[in-house]
This record gives sequence, structure tokens and C-alpha cells, in this order.
Amino acid sequence: MAYIVTHRGEEHNIRVEECQPGLYKLQLGDREFLVDYDEPRNNLLSLIIDGKSYEVDIETSDNGELYGVDIRGDHFLMEVVEEKKKKLAKKLSAGLTGRQEVKSPMSGNVCKIMVKEGDRVECGQVLLILEAMKMMNEIKAPLAGIVVSLKANEGVPVASNDLLCVVEPPSAE
Repeated sequence: MAYIVTHRGEEHNIRVEECQPGLYKLQLGDREFLVDYDEPRNNLLSLIIDGKSYEVDIETSDNGELYGVDIRGDHFLMEVVEEKKKKLAKKLSAGLTGRQEVKSPMSGNVCKIMVKEGDRVECGQVLLILEAMKMMNEIKAPLAGIVVSLKANEGVPVASNDLLCVVEPPSAE
């Protein structure tokens, strides 16, 4: 799996390949690491990288892409996004202009609404979480702008193609 990790404004490409359960090959740029991975409890990782042991505490944000990482007393804040997802979001946002209706891509249940009418959002920001077939799906803003209308309600089912919200670019204010 390929990821783009952003830390202090710099993007890094990382590839992760599972060699066997609990053992991963990680490629960061032109460097390659063999990582022995265990998660003894939720949000606590035990890693052995090149023979050195690390205990890593991880805090995740509501959108699942921002992580606070503590390693040996140092704290790092980073965004981790699947490479395909990030490239697709950039392509989609490049061509979008004007008022955008965000519709449900599938039938499901609205689990959590992350924005309210009048909120400013960034392209790719999670607007709400939709549960469908026991999977949590992030519904994201198609462009940077303002949420001008919010039709979805938490705990209420939606059908495929139902209007969830409307986002207008800032110039349309």
C-alpha cells in the first residue's frame, strides 16, 4: 500500500508491504526498512526497526488522517493519506467550480456529521461519516468553500444519490 505522509509541510512517499503477519517492508524514498510490528493495546505500537525497539503512542483525529505520534518523548503531528486517495482528490478539485451538491454515493446511515451550515471547509475535508454494509465511509468536501446547506441528519438513513449538503466556493459568498 502506498501513502503520502505530510509532516511540517513536507510530503513523503511511503510504501508498506506485508511480508508475513506482523512483519512489514517499509520503503521511505530510497531507503528500505524491515519492521516487526505488534499492537499490544489500542493506539500503542511496539516496533522493531533494524534491530532497535520503539514504543509508539498514536492519537488519531476524527477524520482518521491526522495523527499525533509520540516516540521516545518526541511528539510529531502528521497527515497520512493513501496515495491514490490524495491524487484523486487533487484531480477532482482541479476541475470543480461553482456550487457543488454533495450526494450520497450509496445507501447507508449517517453516523456523524463533522460540519454545520456556515462552516468553511477545505477540499477533501471530511463532512460526514456514512455507514454502509458495516463500513465507515468518509464523505469529503469536493472543493474548498462554505457549507451553505446541510440536509443530512445524524442517525438518519439515506438512499443512494440523496442530497447530503451543498458547498459553495468562497467567491460565491
